Amino acid sequence: MSDSLLEEYKAYYKTRADKYAGNPNFPNYYDAELRLSDAMQGCAVLEEFKDRIGDLNERCANALTKDQNILELKHFEKHKEDVRALLPKRILEKLPSCANVNDLITMVTEESNKNMIEISLDEANRFFVSDWEYVDTAEVYANAVVPDKYKKQMQDWANTVRKSIADGAKSTEADLQHWKEGFRLNPDVIFEYRHRRLLPYADEHVREQMERFKKIINL
Repeated sequence: MSDSLLEEYKAYYKTRADKYAGNPNFPNYYDAELRLSDAMQGCAVLEEFKDRIGDLNERCANALTKDQNILELKHFEKHKEDVRALLPKRILEKLPSCANVNDLITMVTEESNKNMIEISLDEANRFFVSDWEYVDTAEVYANAVVPDKYKKQMQDWANTVRKSIADGAKSTEADLQHWKEGFRLNPDVIFEYRHRRLLPYADEHVREQMERFKKIINL
């Protein structure tokens, strides 16, 4: 093997490590890449690398996963995304037990799939948010001041809107029970920051609307 090719490999691994030097967001990955680069720099011939590399590549994968999930956890905690924060928390907890890259990939994939379901179940409660206007519409019809001959029609319209809301809630629950047995909507989580931030209304108005909504869907 030519000395030129060996030098190219040394330059390549040094560049990989240097890319993250001084980056406060990737201290573990930099350290792992530096160890890998040092292994290459110590080779007199390229063939030596296969004996020096050991599990250094896998340690790089582990370290990168660690740094990335530390960053994600900080981000989700900053924005009070409690459900999304579960994924990086669990990955960081299980990371030390991963013996190789295949174990790492399997673990991350399983945890990601689990968290996607958790997010879907949690955000299903935003059904209340999307139906805010329809709850208002039902109230308008039910309380409309109209001549007597129109009162029944108004009540029928109000009931039709309410039935549509209730049917939508039941359909949502039925769909998500495929992922979590016995799942029921829990509109009260709307008051948690990740959901509450989506509603440009005063707390008292949200509570009033919530009670109307829960009555319609029988909660």
